[in-house]
Amino acid sequence: MIKLRLSGLSRFILFALAAILLTSCQTTTTISKPEQGQQATAEAKIIALNYEQQRQWNEASIMYRFLSEQSPQPERSQYLQKTALMLYRLQQFADIIALYESLAETDLAAEDTTHKNVLLAGIYFEQGKTYQSLGNLPELDSISDPVYKAIALHVRSRGVLAIGKPLESAKLRIEIGQYLESELETLENHDFIWDALNRITEPNILNALSQQQTMPLRGWLELNLIARRSDMLPAKIEPWISKWHEIYQGHEASISFADRLIAESKLIYIDPLRIALLLPLSDNLKQVAEAIQNGFLHAYYSDPETRPVLEIINVSSDVAQFFQQYRAAIQNGADFIVGPLDKQLVNELQQNHKLDVPTLTLNYADDEQKAVKNLYQFGLRPEDEAEQIADYALVNGHYHAVTLTPDSSLGERLQLAFSQRFEKLGGQVVDRASYPSSKNDYSPSIKQLLNLNSSERRHSILDQITGLTSEFIPRRRQDVDMIFIAGNPRQARLIKPQLKFHHAKELPVYTTSSISSGFNDPDADRDLNETLFVDMPWSLLQQENTDFAAVKKLWPEQSEQYSRFFALGIDAYRLIPSLRRLLINPDEKIDHNTGTLSVDSSGRVHRELLLATFNNGRAEMLKKSVESVK
Repeated sequence: MIKLRLSGLSRFILFALAAILLTSCQTTTTISKPEQGQQATAEAKIIALNYEQQRQWNEASIMYRFLSEQSPQPERSQYLQKTALMLYRLQQFADIIALYESLAETDLAAEDTTHKNVLLAGIYFEQGKTYQSLGNLPELDSISDPVYKAIALHVRSRGVLAIGKPLESAKLRIEIGQYLESELETLENHDFIWDALNRITEPNILNALSQQQTMPLRGWLELNLIARRSDMLPAKIEPWISKWHEIYQGHEASISFADRLIAESKLIYIDPLRIALLLPLSDNLKQVAEAIQNGFLHAYYSDPETRPVLEIINVSSDVAQFFQQYRAAIQNGADFIVGPLDKQLVNELQQNHKLDVPTLTLNYADDEQKAVKNLYQFGLRPEDEAEQIADYALVNGHYHAVTLTPDSSLGERLQLAFSQRFEKLGGQVVDRASYPSSKNDYSPSIKQLLNLNSSERRHSILDQITGLTSEFIPRRRQDVDMIFIAGNPRQARLIKPQLKFHHAKELPVYTTSSISSGFNDPDADRDLNETLFVDMPWSLLQQENTDFAAVKKLWPEQSEQYSRFFALGIDAYRLIPSLRRLLINPDEKIDHNTGTLSVDSSGRVHRELLLATFNNGRAEMLKKSVESVK
């Protein structure tokens, strides 16, 4: 509490304030002793300033409102805006809006109107109106007052982060640093910077470093790159940060943040001594399991670090027998488990609330929300691809879709995943159709989807009425601007020409990676030209991928259809050290063979894939991630 000696005038001021509090905000309070007005105002200024300096925002707001009632312009304008600022500190947003609504246009001077718009932008953001917030925010160069400049930078940094511009957010956060007064505020700002940087993919970090940047930003970018490339391994990160200190002496992160990373690495790094890889190597999933195993072994033997002991166990699909094998692996010394692959067994693991050791499954449980300690889930979930296709389609300006999927459970899952995501983000699925998986002619389904049947019926009726036989070109529906399809390479190669035949050549076609074999086959894939699809770096960046070349050389006889599971096996091994860190930092992303990976609060690994198309029968990457097209 502020200790002030109250004079008679001060007691008079407080009496007046009590009158203000007992009346509505619209009531004007006047001092009954004009001869004391000037001195009273002077003392009120001192009291208000003391309250503000002591961060007693409520008391300060009352004093500034009192001063606004007693002061002529331009002081009245300043005190009104000070009142609003104190209420903003208190997050009393409704009171701020009520205050501004009660004012006439002439009550605030030009500068105070600018400050008003800064506070309103902050309020809009807190209300979830991100774009309105950014639109209301004045240009940063027009704000001279350091208090409002800091608020504006804070609001804009959060706003651009929300719309997918993390690098710009980090730059703004670095600029905020000069306006912060306490160590606590500085540390909090460092966390904001780090959070923004963690949302940038590694290629985009490298791209930013290749361009001219300020030394403060370069220091942060390189520090983030160290954390990524070291996988927070204590043996790696400590010498690298030591070198960073030499280059960036006096950098704001060098005071505490860089050394904090070293301490955190010792807490969050997963460093198993013995890994048990549980795979169904003798049942109907044998070929998939063998591909995962070979990818895992490639990563294991390529690890330059001291490798843990590895035990590979052929597990049963029987629930009781599997759990016997799971527990036996732990009793045998395993302190990290990879597997199972079978979805039913993953569901059973999720229901087992107590897992003694960290476990990375190779499939996903049905319950997407349930978090279990020590349980991480990783796989090639087709629904993820359908959802990302919806993201890309909307970013590309397509808002009205139809879907064409096979009459199978997978087809239904993909249709549902695409539709739910597309409509959640503001698109509309106008119609849907399925086609028979076992046949080659999909014309009935396509004609139904494009409303060609209706067009043909109308023409037939017209011919009957007129008694004439006229030439006729069916007209497809015009209320859609894209089509989402699903299918394997054979089905997709048939669908695309049939869409062209049925007058939908110009309709953009989006699909998942299932239409691509993962290997260039120009003769077979020529009919897929201009089809847009998502796929993992493993498939689209083969020529620059040393892992792909090595695996191809080691296991040339392995079927190409299982190639993507090699990538899953490689990434499963390389993810292990980073899992706990990614769980703690859900916005952090790391680039691997299966995509740009992150881990949510339920322990589920999410993959961001690449957008590609077919050109002259060859798959070509278009975009690195959804982030890059925002």
